[in-house]
Amino acid sequence: MQECLIALGGNLQISRQVFNDALAQLQLRGCSDVEMSRVLKTRPVGAEAGNAFLNAAAVLQTDQSPEELLRTLHEIEAMFCRVRTRHWGPRTLDLDLILYGEFTSNIPQLAVPHPAMWYRRFVLEPAVEVAADMVHPIRNESVAGMHNRLICHPLRLEICGTGSSTASRFLKEILNQVRDIASDHIEWHPADSASVIAPDSFARIIVRQGKMITASQPMHQKNKEIEVVGDTAAEVVSQIEHLSIAMLG
Repeated sequence: MQECLIALGGNLQISRQVFNDALAQLQLRGCSDVEMSRVLKTRPVGAEAGNAFLNAAAVLQTDQSPEELLRTLHEIEAMFCRVRTRHWGPRTLDLDLILYGEFTSNIPQLAVPHPAMWYRRFVLEPAVEVAADMVHPIRNESVAGMHNRLICHPLRLEICGTGSSTASRFLKEILNQVRDIASDHIEWHPADSASVIAPDSFARIIVRQGKMITASQPMHQKNKEIEVVGDTAAEVVSQIEHLSIAMLG
């Protein structure tokens, strides 16, 4: 049996009862020792996310493989009319596999641990209630440790470009706009992309000019980097604003 951490969320006809019913379905499929956190109301992340969300976390034991458990989660989402038509759009029920014991996978179909868990307060805030001692197998840091770093304000965020003169001008334009984003809770520090991230920095945001992508989140790196891509400064700043919401809650 493996201990797993699941994140629950939604903002369309969602309630604690929906979460309870979803977890009951997991138990019917062989998962045991299911424990859910309290339910939190959180700000939506993403321009098209819609209204406020409800979020929770649950730990469970399962003998399903990671691939099988992920399929089970998707099947239960479908039972509650989840339709995956728009990335970061409104949804009836979201069930994300966050941790699966010490298992790691970094392919598009199965990214475990969840690559954005370490900077998302709506994941860590409920998770610390039920899975404080679970350890991220790549970062070697507990859920409680990640949560403690996230809520220690002001967060020191480094921001850098890719090194070219064009990128430098693009970054300067962005810096002029981001300094006022959550200024009471975030300290913005320009950085050299070739330098090592400062030990007291929470993360480094790497800005690349190019075609805007629908999802901008780090994969399994031991460093603390988040890449943000956009054609214009306005696109990048919008993503950084939503990133700050994810971090601060």
